Amino acid sequence: MNIFFRVINKLIPYINTLSGKAAKALDRGRGASFSLKASSPLADRLLVDSLRLTEIPSPTHQEEQRAAFILERLGNLGISPQMDDHGNILVRIPARTPQDNQALLLFSDMGSNHWHPLDSLTRLDSRYAKGAGLADILGCAALLSVAESLTENRLQSGRDVVLLFAAGSLDDPEGKAFFSISDNPSHFPCAAIGIRGLYLGSVVTNTQGIYRIRVSMGREQADTVKDDEETADIPVSPGANQVVDTLISTARKLSGITWDSKGTTHFYIRRIEAGTGFGRAPQEGILEIELESSDGAQLEMAMNTVVATARASAQASAENPKAGPAIKTEVNITSFIPVGEQNNNPELFKTIRSVMKDLRIRLREENGADPSAILSNRGIPSFSIGIARGWEGLNTDTIDIASIEKGRQLIEALITRMGANE
Repeated sequence: MNIFFRVINKLIPYINTLSGKAAKALDRGRGASFSLKASSPLADRLLVDSLRLTEIPSPTHQEEQRAAFILERLGNLGISPQMDDHGNILVRIPARTPQDNQALLLFSDMGSNHWHPLDSLTRLDSRYAKGAGLADILGCAALLSVAESLTENRLQSGRDVVLLFAAGSLDDPEGKAFFSISDNPSHFPCAAIGIRGLYLGSVVTNTQGIYRIRVSMGREQADTVKDDEETADIPVSPGANQVVDTLISTARKLSGITWDSKGTTHFYIRRIEAGTGFGRAPQEGILEIELESSDGAQLEMAMNTVVATARASAQASAENPKAGPAIKTEVNITSFIPVGEQNNNPELFKTIRSVMKDLRIRLREENGADPSAILSNRGIPSFSIGIARGWEGLNTDTIDIASIEKGRQLIEALITRMGANE
């Protein structure tokens, strides 16, 4: 752990230089003929932190560079955070007169799968903030805003507030994101709220479980082919498209399966691709699959069926004497969110609905996967909420700047309301 902190300390000067660009951009926006519509200094700070974090490369191992930024901000607030073996940052901010030992947990993750060296250089205009991966990091910046408000006594809570900055994705199949909570009973919260960037007002009330599975296929290369040997003119054998054939065959088999009689389980092909160098037959391919279900047992059965079918397809190809070199298959579960308990958190949802009504935020109940289900299945009342309006594009996210203040008010009102409950 000491080694990790030394790495973080070395990164902080670099982060200071990089993150200053976002602050200058915001200052230029204020000096222009328009004014930003975030409508409060706290919302402005939240936006600046988001812009700074968006420009830091991600994903990386344990998100060291983004963690360095977060640790510096927390240090400037006089907070001494904890960090576990997975790189998760945990902060517990005590209440002046706590009701009991159970805290309120707020969580988000530091990473993004949409970072781009050019598209993530954020930009502003009179209404919008734009940048690849910007929506992913808004929740993390919101936690920093909460920490600042609590430590400077602008926000009062009758409970301790625990902030979790997860280094890994919240849908990590190994559950590393919530290691700090599950491994330490003293941090077991009375309730938990996940903070995500977009969809202000939407709450997933009917949770779905998901598995995302990646099937990688590749042909074994003959030992007789040397690295420096010219192979461009080698004629294509009759089985040269075996990778493509196996990918398509696997996808067709899976698409033709009736997963359950009630239609609660759904199968999607998110990506299918095969390729190699110019002028060559495909030697490798990828099939990415998503399973979704409102029935946990059916979801597990579907996942096992996908894994078995993918492996069987490759084995059948390897046993074909005309196929040439055997096809090697690797099946990885890249994402998992369980089906959540539906009825263990009516009081928390009632509180969320009441606060949104007071703030005149339109509540939209939705069906879908929610990482908070990982906690609700452990008996912790949990929901996730969005804090801004906007949309995710193919190359860049667009955030409505004016909506950030409303989202910030929503989080602070929930903390106040839940801290006041007896």
